[in-house]
Amino acid sequence: MSRRRPPRPRLSRPQWAISIAGALAAIGFVGAAQWNSSLGRQEYISSAQRVLIIEVEQAQRQQEALRADLELAEARVRTFQERDAGSRSELEELNQALAVARLASGLDPVRGPGMVIEVADSERIVPPGESPTNYIILVDDLRDIVTALWASGAEAITIAGGTAEGVPAERLVATTSIYGVGSSILVNTAFLSPPFRIEAIGPAGLHDRFLSHPTYLARVARRIEGYGLRFAAEPRDELTLPAFVGNTRLRWGAPVSERN
Repeated sequence: MSRRRPPRPRLSRPQWAISIAGALAAIGFVGAAQWNSSLGRQEYISSAQRVLIIEVEQAQRQQEALRADLELAEARVRTFQERDAGSRSELEELNQALAVARLASGLDPVRGPGMVIEVADSERIVPPGESPTNYIILVDDLRDIVTALWASGAEAITIAGGTAEGVPAERLVATTSIYGVGSSILVNTAFLSPPFRIEAIGPAGLHDRFLSHPTYLARVARRIEGYGLRFAAEPRDELTLPAFVGNTRLRWGAPVSERN
């Protein structure tokens, strides 16, 4: 004879509703927790992105600032280069002006067409009662020759004396002096003795203009003819004259400053 199982106790309706409600509550809690976690992650990602965006924007601004600084630096470099080019141009012009001034003042060697003059004492016997000085080259003769050369268009002149080879010629400049000292003639700071060789550079026709110039004809030409002073002159296609060697510094003079 089989035994009957005792019947399971049935839940009352209120207990069943409570159980269902609890299960749903548990499911809702888990879902809410997951949802809140998802929102938090999204919020965290958005915050990180915002920080990154801010950093990128800052980097872009820094890059733009650096680019602006670079452009400014390049502009300054161009300005310096232009100024440097201008300075070089001004320096070249200044050097050219200096070269012209040095050439004109006799401080540089010069080459060009011109003429050569050689003068020496007379070989005639001095007649009794006449002054021997009439038969020798005097300092006034050299001065008149130099004056006639300058007046005829000469741009550079040298004077050499004696018969010894290798004796340097004296370049005539603004401070040159020609003095008679005993039997010698002082040119610049050199004592020269006859025969004298004068070389001059100048334009075409310098030779003819010199021989017809009044300063030469007034006295020197007459002395050559009257006392037999030895004289020879000829044109040259090219001469090379040395630079002046000496002191051109002014001891007391000073440049006058320009005032606006």
